[in-house]
Amino acid sequence: MNVKKYSTDLKSPTSPFSHINNKIKENKQKKHDALSLHKGDLENQALDSSLYMHLCRPYQKDALLEFKNEFHYNVMAGKTESWRNNTDCCSWKGISCDPKTGNVVELDLQDSFLNGPLRSNSSLFRLQHLQTLDLGLNNLTGILPASISNLKYLRNLTLYNCNLFGKIPSSLGNLSYLTDLDLSVNDFNGELPGSVGYLNRLTELRLVSANLSGKFPLALLNLSELTWIDLRSNKFEGMLPSNMSSLSKLIYFEISGNSFSGSVPPSLFMIPTLVDLDLGRNDFTGPLEIGDISSPSKLRVLYLGENNFNGPVPRSLSKLASLVSLDLSFWNTRRGNVDFTIFLHLKSLKLLHLSNMNTKTMVDLSLLSHLMSLGDLDLSGINLKINPTLNLPSPIKFLALSSCSIAEFPKFIQSQTRLIYLDISANQIEGQVPEWLWKLPVLWYVNISHNSFNGFKGSEDVIQKKCKSNA
Repeated sequence: MNVKKYSTDLKSPTSPFSHINNKIKENKQKKHDALSLHKGDLENQALDSSLYMHLCRPYQKDALLEFKNEFHYNVMAGKTESWRNNTDCCSWKGISCDPKTGNVVELDLQDSFLNGPLRSNSSLFRLQHLQTLDLGLNNLTGILPASISNLKYLRNLTLYNCNLFGKIPSSLGNLSYLTDLDLSVNDFNGELPGSVGYLNRLTELRLVSANLSGKFPLALLNLSELTWIDLRSNKFEGMLPSNMSSLSKLIYFEISGNSFSGSVPPSLFMIPTLVDLDLGRNDFTGPLEIGDISSPSKLRVLYLGENNFNGPVPRSLSKLASLVSLDLSFWNTRRGNVDFTIFLHLKSLKLLHLSNMNTKTMVDLSLLSHLMSLGDLDLSGINLKINPTLNLPSPIKFLALSSCSIAEFPKFIQSQTRLIYLDISANQIEGQVPEWLWKLPVLWYVNISHNSFNGFKGSEDVIQKKCKSNA
C-alpha cells in the first residue's frame, strides 16, 4: 500500500497545512493593516494638534510680513521667499516658535539678501518674545538702532557682516538675558559702550573687525560668565588690565591685530580654564612673565608673534605641556642665546613658529625630531644645522626655513609626502634643484628664490606637469 508522504513544513506548498499557514498570514496582515490605520489616525490627530499648537499669532505674522517688505531684494528673497500670508508663520523658513504658546522665538535670516537699513521703528521690534536673532551676512547699511533693546528676551544676537556703521548703542546693555553677541565685520566707530557691563549672563562676545577703538573695555571684567572674547583686528590700544584673572571662566581670548601695548599681565596665565590665547600682531613689550603655574595648564594655543617682546624666552613655557600651537615669531632676544630644549617638553605641538628671533644660537634641526605631531614649522631667520641623514618623522605640511644659512638642499624634505608649502628662500644653497622635489604629491607652493642654484635636475616635463596640476 502506497502511503502518500506530505511535508510537515508549513511553508511548503505541498503541505496539507499550507491553507492554515495562508490563513495565519492573512489574519496577521489584517491585524497589521488595522494597527497601521489606528497608528495613522493617532499620528494625524497628533499632527492636527501640533499644527493647532504651533499656529503663530496673527499680529506676529503681520509683523514678520511687514519686516520682509522693509527691504528690497536684488536677486531673490532668500528664506523670506516662502513667507505667505495664507500659511502658518511657524512653518516659514528661518522661523521657530514656542511649541506651547506659538510665539515666534527665533528669527534666522542669515544670508537672505536683505538690502536696506534696520529702521528704528521696524516691525521686527514688535516680536517681543524673540530669543534668537540672526541677520548676519545681509546688507543692513545704516546704524544699529537703539530700539534693538525692545527685544528684551534676546539670548543670541548675531549681526555679523551687515555693513553697519556709527556707534554701538548703549541700550544694548538692557538686553539682560543676552548670552551670545556677535557684531563682527562691521564699520562701527568709537568705543564699546560701558553698558555692556550689565550683560551679566553674557558668555560669548565676538567683535572681530568691527572698527572699534579705545582702551580695553574694562566693563568686560564685570562679566564673570564670559567664556569667549574675540576682539581681533580692531583699533584698541593701551595696556591690558592687571586683574584679567577675574574672568575666571574664560576659554578663548583673542585680541590679535590691535595696538595693545605694555607688558602682558601674568594674571592671564592664571585663568584655569584658558585654552586659546592669541595676543599676536600688537605692540606688547618687555619680557614675558608667565608666573607660577602650579596646576596643569589647559592652554593649547599661544600666539605671541609679531610684537615687541624682548629678552630671554621664558623657560616656564615648558610647563604649558598641553600646547598644540605656539608662535613666538619676531621675539627680540637681542642676539642672546635661546635654549631650544624648552620646546621638547611640548610633545603635543603641531604648530611651532619661531621665525626672526634675533638669536645667535645655531639650532640642530634634529632636536625637533622628537616632536612627533609637528605639521607646521617656521624657523626662518635662525641659523640651522641640518644633518644630511636627518629624518623628521612628523608629517610636515608647512615648512618655512628662509634665511637660515642653509648651504645644501635639505634631503629630509624628500620623505615629507604631505608637504604643501615650502619656503627655503634666501639661503646659500648651490647646485641643481633636485628632481624629486616636483614629485612630492601634494606640494602646492615652493619658494627657492635668492639662492645660488644653477639649474634643475630631471626633465622639464616633470616641472611643467607639477605647475599645471597646481594651476
